[in-house]
Amino acid sequence: MTANLKTMAPVDVQFYKYLNLTEESVKNSWRFTDKMIEDSTIPLRETLANLNFDVDAYLKDIVEFNLYGTEEIKIKDTLGTYYDELKTKYPLMDYENEETFIKLSDYNKLAKLFSLEEYTLNENEYILIADYKELVSIRSVALERNTTINLLGKNYSPKYKEVKDGFIFMNSTHANSGVFIIPDNAVNESLKVESILTANYKGTEEEKEIIENRIAIDMYEHSYNAKTNLSGATKIALYEASIGLGAMVTFIGLYLGIIFLISSAAILALKELSESTDNKMRFAMLRKIGTDEAMLNKALFYQIAIFFLFPLVIAGIHSIFGIQFCNFLLATFGNDKLLPSIIMTAIFLGLIYGGYFLITYFVSKNIIKEK
Repeated sequence: MTANLKTMAPVDVQFYKYLNLTEESVKNSWRFTDKMIEDSTIPLRETLANLNFDVDAYLKDIVEFNLYGTEEIKIKDTLGTYYDELKTKYPLMDYENEETFIKLSDYNKLAKLFSLEEYTLNENEYILIADYKELVSIRSVALERNTTINLLGKNYSPKYKEVKDGFIFMNSTHANSGVFIIPDNAVNESLKVESILTANYKGTEEEKEIIENRIAIDMYEHSYNAKTNLSGATKIALYEASIGLGAMVTFIGLYLGIIFLISSAAILALKELSESTDNKMRFAMLRKIGTDEAMLNKALFYQIAIFFLFPLVIAGIHSIFGIQFCNFLLATFGNDKLLPSIIMTAIFLGLIYGGYFLITYFVSKNIIKEK
């Protein structure tokens, strides 16, 4: 998650609000109130002004844009012929969600601010961006089949046969399931569903911290009290949440892992040391019949190695399936950087577990040594 933030939270703050909410559109949602519905009819900047937040005084590198949508184009409509196969394979997937669209010029402004790839389009083309891996693979099949979409009576075909990597909202995870980049003239203002303002803070680090506190304390209080339809995310808040969660999970994982690792290795060591004490007379008998010391040490080494190896093999087999399951759970977070962590964990385990093995061997060798 921390590694993701370097690319997923490239600017200081992002505000967003739903537009033109109606009682009908939110009748099944508990979170919207009459005041929030009323606030959805005014521009985002006006909402910020009503909260005494001066955008131009506090922010720089401002990029403002809208997202568009229509009930006529849902996920099932953009999957084309692949939809019939998917609804059987993934019956619980919500195919009725409306798709999201962004104008080409708006996306390129945001992409420049986010240091993402910018694009060009012909009048009858679209590009699909996403970074949520599970849906990227699904949507890519539809693009490979050259699935067209009909928006306001005009057909658009995919410019690329694969999903392009990209996102709109700052986040600590790769959660963009799909946004369509379309020509500027493909939509009109009646299709606006969300307004977004993305920017950096002005001033020194101390002044930026003051702005952050201003947003967190003064302005969000109105949102939490359901007085506005405003939401947002800040780089500082995302980092703090990620670091806090990461520290907690890491501490618990290390604490439990080290305790179980040391406990199991210590039990194995004590067991073998006890065996060596009990077998002292047997090794003495082997010496009397002519067995040399090197062969005795080799036998002792193999005995202890096998005893330590079997629990490690069982743990390794368990880890193979465990890591596969973790990869499934962590798909949202982006698991490209797990290999270094796995290698470090294996080295750490090898040092502790291997250390106990070597200590056990040398102490056992000393126990059976002839005085």
